[in-house]
Parts: sequence; C-alpha cells; structure tokens
Amino acid sequence: MIDLEPNQVHGLEWRQPGAFARSFELRRGDALLGTLTFAKTFGSLAEGQTSRAAWSFKRNGFFSTNATARVLGTEQDIAVYQPNWTGSKGMLTLAGGERLILKNTSFWGGDWGWYTESDNPLVHFRSRGVFHHGAEVSVEEPARRRPDLPLLLLFGWYVLVLHQEDSAATAVVMTG
Repeated sequence: MIDLEPNQVHGLEWRQPGAFARSFELRRGDALLGTLTFAKTFGSLAEGQTSRAAWSFKRNGFFSTNATARVLGTEQDIAVYQPNWTGSKGMLTLAGGERLILKNTSFWGGDWGWYTESDNPLVHFRSRGVFHHGAEVSVEEPARRRPDLPLLLLFGWYVLVLHQEDSAATAVVMTG
C-alpha cells in the first residue's frame, strides 16, 4: 500500500475485487491506497486501512441509526455519522466538533459527496458497476490539504456501501 499524497489524488476509484466479496480497494491506477473490508458476510463491522492509519467502522441502532469510526483497537469515536430519515443525506460530526454533510447529488442516487456546512464540496463519489460495486472519486482542492482526507475517503465509502446494500434489500422486499 502506498501513501495518499495531496498532489496525487486524481484518478481515484473504489473497486470491488470480487462480485460477492464485501471488500473494496481504493486505487489510483494499479496503486493500492486503501482497503475497506467487512468482518462478516452480513453485519456492519468493517475495517478501513491506509498506509498510515487503520480504523474500525460500525453502524449502531435499528430505527435511529448512526455509524461510528474509531482508530483501530480503541474505544473512542473519532467520527459519528447520523443519516437523515430518508437516507439521502446525513451529518458527520468529527471529534474536534467540525460537522460535514454527506448528500446525494443526483436524481438516481449514484452520486454522493462530502460538503462543509457552508455547502463547499470536498469529495465526490460517482457509483459505477453492477456486479462489482465501485465508484470514481474526485477530491476538491480544499480537501487535498485535510489531514483527515483518508478517513473521509474510507468512512464515506463505508456509509455508501451500507446505503447501497440497504437500498437493494428494500427493493427486494418491496418487489416481493
């Protein structure tokens, strides 16, 4: 795994190596920059890793859910994501108190982005793939200097994978 450098954040993409695997790789071309791996076939516990850091991610609750990020091996939340009731938007509160918004930016729900509270874009995820879920990732200039950029890339993808799985499960239940 190589470091994610601020001047080399173009051409990023999330790839799912196997069609049914709950693991994903953040890549720039052939270079591996990060991984997201779910602990079980079903369940929300996952581990995200870059060359410099590792986190655990977990969704909590049933009706009123949130997702947390922790430095791997610790019990202290460093980020908490709270979706709105429709799941099309949510608020991320970082340990220092900063809040960011993750929102759907397209009619069909395939484009998502992290935004500041003043609606400045930071990171965009453009979903692609049917059998191998993935996304093209673009990082705006202000986000390139953020020390928490790797966390935003991995935690954002974690939330979007859960959202996609929930949406697919709902579609199956509704079509019966």
